[in-house]
Amino acid sequence: GDIIIAVNPYQWIDGLYSEERMGHYADHLVWNVPDDVDAKSQVEPHVYETSSLAYHDMCVHGLDQSILVSGESGAGKTETVKILMNQLASFQSSGHVDAGFHSDDDEEADGADESGDGKADQKKKKKLQRKQTSFRTSPIVDRVLDSNPLLEAFGNAKTIRNDNSSRFGKYIQLQFDAEDPMHAAYAGKSIPSAVLAGSKCVVYLLEKSRVVSHEVEERTYHVFYQLIAAPDDEKEDIWDGLVGTDNESFSYIGYTDTTVIEGSTDAERWKDTVDALAIVGVKGEKLRTLMRAICTVLQLGNLTFGICPENEENSVITSDDELLKLAGLMGVETEDIKKALLQRTVEARNEKFTVPLDVVKARDSTNAFAKEIYSKTFDWLVRTINDATCAERNYDRPLKEGDCSLIGLLDIFGFE
Repeated sequence: GDIIIAVNPYQWIDGLYSEERMGHYADHLVWNVPDDVDAKSQVEPHVYETSSLAYHDMCVHGLDQSILVSGESGAGKTETVKILMNQLASFQSSGHVDAGFHSDDDEEADGADESGDGKADQKKKKKLQRKQTSFRTSPIVDRVLDSNPLLEAFGNAKTIRNDNSSRFGKYIQLQFDAEDPMHAAYAGKSIPSAVLAGSKCVVYLLEKSRVVSHEVEERTYHVFYQLIAAPDDEKEDIWDGLVGTDNESFSYIGYTDTTVIEGSTDAERWKDTVDALAIVGVKGEKLRTLMRAICTVLQLGNLTFGICPENEENSVITSDDELLKLAGLMGVETEDIKKALLQRTVEARNEKFTVPLDVVKARDSTNAFAKEIYSKTFDWLVRTINDATCAERNYDRPLKEGDCSLIGLLDIFGFE
């Protein structure tokens, strides 16, 4: 397959991802492909070339397509995938670029990177995002494209190299209701129609260790900071133990001098996350339950352990107040929490033995529990997004698995 090498300029470049540029590649590589010359020779290398060719080959040849986006941390992979998705979703708005790809004012939108900073650059990015959503014509397209901020909130974190680094791998399948090429030919169409019917996402290798620890210059996952930055009335509705807290109130978060990611504060991103969750059906009691799971992770980190006075090889929980808060949050008795965290059960020859844990092992056990809760929560969120976006459940006509044409986008994580 074709390979395009892109370099992250770490700044916004005027017109690089404008609607005019998007339309130019769609026109030359999808709608008006010349018969006598190689269409690729008529355009410069660009990520829109990749998406346009994939869409064209899926429609004309009836073949599923895959696009691999790879590179080191901070290279721009996640932004590139979002740019690809925006164009692939936009094709359905028009059979030709002139019908839907140009805005009335014809202002240029601006290029993208993962780590550019400065208020001017962020205004350009937001303008690009507004322009790129102008083609949205159905709730399906909205849900497909708005799932990205959710995955970023729960799966991205600030690292030394990148303020919005994906700490997991993902494979997104865009599902298209594609017209049969033979039927299109009989109807006199040069390009069969293909409408975005839905999407599915598979995630893997979430960096669970980041839930419980991170480097001083880095942060844990964005959603923790967003939750702490939420208004107190919203925090109280989720769990009254959040009211009046800040980042340093929780051991797993701790101090950070970064409160703005890509031009938006944690409080602003909290609202964006809540709005995006509502689009996929997570609101009301569902939202409260989801965020209480996040609170449980945070509160587990506040437990402290000491040596048992009766046996130095055993341990006890020394933070009684934090334990009571956790018990109330989880809805279980404190003794049950102690049993779960201060001992382990060994099964041998059909017999079960209870083995007490020392201080180090008890802390490790608690950290493992917190990581597993977060991992399961992340997996649940991905399943919820898929339920809200997949063609089988949401398209306006019945579709079974295998009925759709696919364009897959594989975002290979940058952490080594």
